[in-house]
Amino acid sequence: MHRSDGMGMYAEENLRYPGWRVVFICQIGVLSGIATIFFTIFTLFIKPWQHDFGWNREQISQAFTLAAMSVAVCSPIMGRILDRVEPRKLIAWMMVAFGLGFASLAWLTPHLGRLEVTAVFIGVAGTGTYQLGYARIVASWFERRLGAALSVVVAGSGLGSLFIPPLVQHSITVYGWRSTILILSALPLLLGAPLTYFFAPSPRTHLTHPSSSGKQSGAAIGIPWKQALATRSFWLIALGVGCMSLAENGVLVHLAPMLSDRGLKVEDAAFIVSILGGSSVAGRLLLGWILDYFEGAGIAMGALLLAGSGIFFLGHARSFHAAALAALIAGLGMGCEFDLIPYMLKRYFGMRSFATMYGLTYSVYAVAGGTAPLLLGYVYDVTGSYTHILSVFSVATACVAFAMLTLPVYRYATPHANTSESLPVETEAAIESN
Repeated sequence: MHRSDGMGMYAEENLRYPGWRVVFICQIGVLSGIATIFFTIFTLFIKPWQHDFGWNREQISQAFTLAAMSVAVCSPIMGRILDRVEPRKLIAWMMVAFGLGFASLAWLTPHLGRLEVTAVFIGVAGTGTYQLGYARIVASWFERRLGAALSVVVAGSGLGSLFIPPLVQHSITVYGWRSTILILSALPLLLGAPLTYFFAPSPRTHLTHPSSSGKQSGAAIGIPWKQALATRSFWLIALGVGCMSLAENGVLVHLAPMLSDRGLKVEDAAFIVSILGGSSVAGRLLLGWILDYFEGAGIAMGALLLAGSGIFFLGHARSFHAAALAALIAGLGMGCEFDLIPYMLKRYFGMRSFATMYGLTYSVYAVAGGTAPLLLGYVYDVTGSYTHILSVFSVATACVAFAMLTLPVYRYATPHANTSESLPVETEAAIESN
């Protein structure tokens, strides 16, 4: 398959294809956004804030929850906008707003309301900095190698989880948490925003604006989002994503304090977070490659089973080696939903409402992810343990894993290079019924 975009004509398998340059820029953007700079390293600030301000873990977890819920509310709106405009400019400005909001955490006071208001602002601005917008850009560049391209992009947050937590923990120890926040805010402000604005365009042939005749461009092949919401495919995908998020984000926020409570040094706990991130990078890259060759239902089941098993072992780990092995297993499955969401959405629903569907799906992810840390914080404050609640999460994840096998075959399994209109509604309904 070849694409012409004004910069030459190359197969997607060829690294000279311009889309691959965009992919790597998008990877840096994801690394600089809310997924890494706020959600991944939030766990490392729990104990410093407990010490300085006297807040308990449930109170601090509320900030994570508020940010996640803000993302959940804003994601469908952001998706609708991204389906209608050039994504890179909007993403860049949202990246600036997110960076400034995150930097303001350096001036926190003992007033818990200040943290909560800032968390809401970070969530709203951060909606434009996670995988949603970048997946919209990349999905418009690729067909045959879509899985591989998306895996490289979403690996950005995994790479951030691998390298950033130990550096952040070291910076907190040496310079304090306030200075560390200011240092981290430079990533979205000085790296993510300018690179996205100048070097992450959508190809001209893929910009989707309805013509006067009411027909769509080839890139806009697909079904309307309202019709997609009525399908079994969407709700199965959303169920898997929500369950993965419930387990993943609950562990992610409380991992460092949970391990330090069990006698591990804070540096070792941060290293376990890095192992989790590194394993997730490997899992995402492997899954992305596999997605280009196999149906996603079995892959989704495998990812959920790995994540559920790893979470169970983390809940029972009492030593560094046990926690490291558990993090390795969990990481192979955790985060794979960010490959699966955009890939499966495009294959089931096309590009017509791609970002809108991604936003709606991510809302499910964010609600579950925002609820989990709060629930774990409450259970810990009441019982003094995370073990039983993590066991419940792991069993639920395993149950949902097998539900993925009931997903139907892809609707858009092959490129429609010569098609100018989406499939008729009757045809799509017939496919869905199968």
